[in-house]
Amino acid sequence: MEESDVEQDEERPLKSSDDDEDELSGLDIPEAKLPVLRSIGSERGEEAEKLAIREELSALTFEELQKLKEKIGSKKFNQTLIGVKKKPQVRTDFKRANPNRPREISSKSRRIEPKVAIQVPKVFRSDPRFDNLCGEFHEKKFYKNYDFVNKMKEDEVKKLKEELREETNPRRTEKIKYLIQRMENQIRSEKMRKLEEEKQEEEKQITIDALKEGKSPYFATKAARKERNLKEKFDSLKEEGRLNQYMAKKRKHNAQRDRRHMPSEDY
Repeated sequence: MEESDVEQDEERPLKSSDDDEDELSGLDIPEAKLPVLRSIGSERGEEAEKLAIREELSALTFEELQKLKEKIGSKKFNQTLIGVKKKPQVRTDFKRANPNRPREISSKSRRIEPKVAIQVPKVFRSDPRFDNLCGEFHEKKFYKNYDFVNKMKEDEVKKLKEELREETNPRRTEKIKYLIQRMENQIRSEKMRKLEEEKQEEEKQITIDALKEGKSPYFATKAARKERNLKEKFDSLKEEGRLNQYMAKKRKHNAQRDRRHMPSEDY
């Protein structure tokens, strides 16, 4: 043995029985009952020490055992009485028998491989309907500026009707009929919107004239407007000769509605 090793052994503090005596001091247990615990530094085997300690503890009362446990701690008391069980460390080999098989990785220490992030250039698309830079939406100005679209639709309907007369393919015929009906409904709804706008402007002008003359203005209620619109609709149907057809369709619809709410024979 070299001189440096001897010096290190001399400097290292040795475990003596004085430390154990200091740890067990203050107990009301006579020293004759715990000779093994007070002389742990003696050269003995672990199994012999365990048996001797168990024999000593078996002779103590419950009160003395409780005092000893509180003095040295429950963990150290259990380790002294039972001993420390060392679990064998089993190393798992995660090597693959075949390189084509998937890699087996432990779930406790999972290695996360860094992924290469590809920066894709972001494309910014602006919608003029929700963009403040495009200004605010004015309904009257919009319909006034795009009034030519309705005229284009009327011309398109005429062309489609001419094409329908010459078409022989049934699938193409159904498609043309659908387009004609759709565009006619759009034209009809636009005409109704214009008519309603003209009525509102007329009512507004009547109110302004009444205020200028010093009279109290008249504001029509929803019920009065509905009654007026219904009357105008009947008058227009009567002029076009479609009033009887409209009334027959209306009666059929009302009959189906009443039949739906009537109680069945099962009740």
